[in-house]
Amino acid sequence: MGVNTMTNKRPFHEISRGRVKATIWHEVLHGIPRFNVAFTRMFNDAERWWDAACFQRDDMPVLGQLADDVHEWIWHQSARLMRRDSEGGVDGTS
Repeated sequence: MGVNTMTNKRPFHEISRGRVKATIWHEVLHGIPRFNVAFTRMFNDAERWWDAACFQRDDMPVLGQLADDVHEWIWHQSARLMRRDSEGGVDGTS
């Protein structure tokens, strides 16, 4: 049975568009590299900045564009990892 192994406790990559951010995590599940994504929006109250997974109406176009950016990034990253593996690289982790 394969093991689910997080390759890094920190995010693998982050992409932002204004106050909307995608945090990309990398894991290897049953020997297959996978990417998971969390979308958040930065908010400011009088005392501090914080993030949440709630979005306002005006965030929707930005969220869609960011999702496209993330999809493209993951596609290129996956292709890079597959090339490295086929050339005798490590196990697909970074």
